[in-house]
Amino acid sequence: MTRRRRAARALTAPVVLEAGRAAYGLVALVAPHRVAALELRRSPSRRATRVARLLGARHLAQGVAVLAAGTARAHRLGGGVDALHAASMVPWAAVTRTDRRYYVTSGAIAATLALLEWQASRRAPH
Repeated sequence: MTRRRRAARALTAPVVLEAGRAAYGLVALVAPHRVAALELRRSPSRRATRVARLLGARHLAQGVAVLAAGTARAHRLGGGVDALHAASMVPWAAVTRTDRRYYVTSGAIAATLALLEWQASRRAPH
């Protein structure tokens, strides 16, 4: 594989990650009830719908910001935000019975994104 092809391939994964995050965030911002219902497998509470909208806005903003910066540092910061998100879902899941599945799923997604951001930071320019 040529050097140019390797460089293009290395940059593609972080771009796909951030574009996917931004798309998920936009959907959650516009249709939070549907996103929460999909994760809960039933109709969500108002609180879960509000949290889905708030987290959707965060994912959209983070995806756009990290994509615009495109640096390893931006991916590391994004991974830190995702790790905090994942950690914050633990107490939410602990105190609610009705929407616990939503918070656990959201935390698992955030933890996965934190790992993907760390990997992307290793591929992105410094």
